[in-house]
Amino acid sequence: MKLKSHVLASIIFSTLFFVIFKSWKISVYSFLSGVLIDCDHIFDYCWGHRRRFRLKEFFDVYHNNKALLFITVFHSWELLALLSICAFLMSWDPWIVGVTIGFAQHIVLDQIFNKAGRLTYFFFWRMKNGFDMKKICQN
Repeated sequence: MKLKSHVLASIIFSTLFFVIFKSWKISVYSFLSGVLIDCDHIFDYCWGHRRRFRLKEFFDVYHNNKALLFITVFHSWELLALLSICAFLMSWDPWIVGVTIGFAQHIVLDQIFNKAGRLTYFFFWRMKNGFDMKKICQN
C-alpha cells in the first residue's frame, strides 16, 4: 500500500480503538506504528541502490516497482508475534498494545493489498531468498 493509504487506515483504526478502549495512548501509538513501520523501506532503498537518500527517487522506486531488495525488518509476521508476546508479558501496557495494533493492521493490509505471496512477509523466508525482490515477488 502507498503511504497515503496507510495514513488513512491508521487514522481509521486508531479512532476505532480509541472508541473501544477509551485510551489516547493506544490510539496514538497505534497510529504512529501503523505509519512509521514503513521507515524500513528507506534502509532497503539506500542499501539496495547504494546511494544516499533522495526523497523523489525513493518514491519513484517504490511506486514503480523498481526496488531491488526486500529486507524491511519491520514488515514481518515474526516481529508481530514477538510484539504480541511482549504485550502479554508487559500486562497489556497501553503503549505496547497500541504499537502491536498499528503494526498488525499495517502488515495485514500490506499482505492483502500488495497482492503478496503467502510467505512474502515472513522475514526468515525473505532472508532464505537473499532478500532479492525478484525471487520474493515471483511467489
